[in-house]
Amino acid sequence: MKKGILITLVLMLALLPEVSYACATCFGNPNAAATQGMNKAIIAMLGVTGTVLGGFGSSIYVLNRRARGYAKSLKRKKLIQR
Repeated sequence: MKKGILITLVLMLALLPEVSYACATCFGNPNAAATQGMNKAIIAMLGVTGTVLGGFGSSIYVLNRRARGYAKSLKRKKLIQR
């Protein structure tokens, strides 16, 4: 099934090459207002994504550090009780 879909896509790109061309905004003038706006939107999306991923990463780091500390405190309590 996957092989048939891949062959169909390759044939479509070979028979209709204009489908694979860049859009007018990407292919056009780099100083155009639409291009500059799109570049700012990409930077904003990367910033939001980076902030969210950084938040998840820091949360995982903090939870890992707390778990290690808790495990050490449990070991100490067991050693003291014996």
